[in-house]
Amino acid sequence: MNIFKATADFEHWLAGQLPIIRQDLALKHQHMADAVFPFFRATFYRWLQLWPEICVHLVKAPAVLGVGDLHIENFGTWRDEEGRLIGGA
Repeated sequence: MNIFKATADFEHWLAGQLPIIRQDLALKHQHMADAVFPFFRATFYRWLQLWPEICVHLVKAPAVLGVGDLHIENFGTWRDEEGRLIGGA
């Protein structure tokens, strides 16, 4: 399977999970084409598919819950009037 088919398959699956806004999907594809970092972030599903082939010695490792986009902004942070970083839930 190549990246084009993997992307089409993932987006088809995703469309079954939630409403897809086609214009936003086109914008995502544009960002993916513009630079390596957005491409890499937007194609996590492909790396999950390739993992067993690339890391054969880890295939039978114990399964753990992993979060791929773990950074402070995902936990409810914002800046106050004075520019200080504030956190909350």
